[in-house]
Amino acid sequence: MIEHRGVITSITDNKVSVKILQQSACSSCHAKGACTAADSKEKMVDVTDNTGSYRVNDQVTVVGQKSMGYKAVLWAFVIPIIIIISILILSSSVLKLGEVEAALTTIISLVPYYAILYLLRNRMADSFKFTIKNNY
Repeated sequence: MIEHRGVITSITDNKVSVKILQQSACSSCHAKGACTAADSKEKMVDVTDNTGSYRVNDQVTVVGQKSMGYKAVLWAFVIPIIIIISILILSSSVLKLGEVEAALTTIISLVPYYAILYLLRNRMADSFKFTIKNNY
């Protein structure tokens, strides 16, 4: 399970908006004050809730399945790197392009991928469903 603590910022119909503090793995390190790698960001997560049992400013925990994390890594990192490596090999070996042309072709090849992801964002959002639970 993926869990993040947060605060409900707004409730509209059955959509609950929760502000969570996303922290990097090193944010709890004792040396984070001297390190530039430590970071944390506030994120907004929308959760569908039909119970009506939550109120604005309630402390809650946003819960997601671990498989959602794997799926996000697949779409955000694995598939793009496969595209990059494939296009780079294809453009330099098969098409015999120079290094600069092959690099530009590789970078440009990601534009259609991210455009397709953008167009499918609503359908993909359906597969990334979070739930919330009260912090007691």
